[in-house]
Amino acid sequence: LYPLLFSLYLSFVKWDGLTEPVWIAFANFTAMADDDILFTALWNTLVIGLLYVPPMLILAFLFAVWLNTPALRLRAFFRAAFFLPSVTPMVVIAIVFGLIFGLETGFLNYSITGAARFIGISTEPIPWLDSEQWSKVSLAMLVLWRWTGYNMILMLAGLQGISQEYYEAATVDGANTLHRMWHITIPMMRPTFLFCGITSLIGTVYMFDEVFVLTQGGPGISSLNFGLYLFNTSFTDFRFGYASAIAYTVATAVFLF
Repeated sequence: LYPLLFSLYLSFVKWDGLTEPVWIAFANFTAMADDDILFTALWNTLVIGLLYVPPMLILAFLFAVWLNTPALRLRAFFRAAFFLPSVTPMVVIAIVFGLIFGLETGFLNYSITGAARFIGISTEPIPWLDSEQWSKVSLAMLVLWRWTGYNMILMLAGLQGISQEYYEAATVDGANTLHRMWHITIPMMRPTFLFCGITSLIGTVYMFDEVFVLTQGGPGISSLNFGLYLFNTSFTDFRFGYASAIAYTVATAVFLF
């Protein structure tokens, strides 16, 4: 409780962590209106979230449905394999994805250009990490790979919480697999979808590790998100009062949403 209250106090002062805090009332909050970098970071955060959250939830649901099939063999192995990326150290992930997204020798560009040559098309390597357009896509791909398995486990728990009596009754009434999916599974999975959506929203707003180790917000500020901007404002610029103000403002917006 103390850090939360102290941060609230800091949002009304000017403090660099060394000198005495200076009371400036609402000046930190009014300064946000003229902070173009803050709005860019919020926009980048929104774009990255839109790029990965919808496909992640859809893939997590489809994988969960597949792994919930009673006839599937090695289900425990597949569950562990899909969940593994969410517990892999971020530094290891950054090294691997740095190799995947490399401009000249990256595995992804090597595969794309190789496929293009195979069908007789000439294409240039995609600057995944060196382009303002592709840097956000690269981050979204990394986050999609990292957190789909985590959400799949939550979806799997939701699926296993649906009583089989509903499916048995629907089968007696002549419903096929698609009907049971549309009229039973998806409606009863709404609480799980809502939970995964909320946690993904919070995770997107405060995402830090992925951006810090893969792009550092670059090139320029094209992939700078709110989490990294908050970190830079606090621990690079030492503007703890202003950082607290924007943190409380965004946290309130997320809470209201």
